[in-house]
Amino acid sequence: MGILMAIASCKKPEEVNVERVEEIQTYVPKQEDLAGAMKRASIMMKRLARAVEDNDWVKMDMWAHELKEGIGFNCVELYMFENNDIPNEFIMLSDKFNSAINKLILCSKEHDTNNANLEFDRIIKSCDACHESFNKDMEKPLDFIHLEKG
Repeated sequence: MGILMAIASCKKPEEVNVERVEEIQTYVPKQEDLAGAMKRASIMMKRLARAVEDNDWVKMDMWAHELKEGIGFNCVELYMFENNDIPNEFIMLSDKFNSAINKLILCSKEHDTNNANLEFDRIIKSCDACHESFNKDMEKPLDFIHLEKG
């Protein structure tokens, strides 16, 4: 926390605690590898699940966009960088994920509860399928719990 000195009308300095954004986000892993990106995506997914459950349209839109950037782009790029290739199966799963996330973003704008739940379930299924496929080739499976609304 930083300290901000301010002068009030009585000309006495007041100390005001100011939390910096970097310090608020310290619980988010800072690794720039695939595992770090997936951990950040897991945190975002939990927040998105809560937003969908609560019909919080603003947060649903925000976290869906964050996930689209994080999983849809960043994780795929990191996988390609770390493995020098990407199987066609991952490309198809990425397309399913991106389709569902785009539809969820549209649902959040239209305040469409029924389809938001449907698209969120499709996102979960695409994530589960990708993790299952990824884990087939790994000695140690991804360290993530199955994410569901609830």
